[in-house]
Order: sequence, then structure tokens, then C-alpha cells
Amino acid sequence: MRYIVLSGISQHFLKNLEHSKVKTIEIRSPHNFLSALETNVGDVVFLTSASLEDVRPGTTGVLAKIREKQVAMHRMVQRTEEFYEEAEVQMARLQLEMRGHARVRKAECCALGEATVVDADEMKYFEGR
Repeated sequence: MRYIVLSGISQHFLKNLEHSKVKTIEIRSPHNFLSALETNVGDVVFLTSASLEDVRPGTTGVLAKIREKQVAMHRMVQRTEEFYEEAEVQMARLQLEMRGHARVRKAECCALGEATVVDADEMKYFEGR
């Protein structure tokens, strides 16, 4: 089945999602933000700790259903006596519900500004490939 990919996710978050079953993640990295924009509540996404460049056939990850989605602007201000810097960053906040594990069969790399998509098979706990 085809899934939108969120890559470079920390192992700590993935383990927490497996144990808690429902977790919220804030997405700020540009490639994951573009992927998050392409999703809707109810979609199932593929999360992996592998970097975007390393997602290829055989890469394993977690399948999660999006329960809630928010897109917001986050303003950061940094000030010292010498300078004043203000930056605005868009972020997506996704509440995810654990669905299972999957292995990539085919990676469909994205063009600049598009979501990354993979064709992945759900793995059952008894599969030891």
C-alpha cells in the first residue's frame, strides 16, 4: 500500500508511540512539513528513523493513523545588546495512533516541494524476513 513518509523521526519518539499507542509530534523540518501538508485526518502515514536519502526497499518503520492535525506559525525572537533577530517558522502538529510496523517495498522519491511516498507492506509480528 502507498503511504506518505515522515523520515528522520527519533527512535525515542517511535518507541514512545509503540508503547503509548497515541502520541503528538511537532514537525518543523521542511521535507516532513511538506509531507504533513499532503495528509488529512484519518490517513495512515509511514514513520521511520532513516533519513530521507536512506529510505529504500527494506527500510522498516511504523504505521500510524492521523487523529488530529494542526498547522501553525511559530515565532521565535532572539535578542542581545548587539542584535535583535525575529524568525517565523511554520510547523505541523500531528496526533498519531499506532497501527503497526511496515517494510518499504518501493520508494517513490519526491521532487522538490512534494511529499515523499513509499509502497510498503505491513509486517506481522511473526514475519522474520
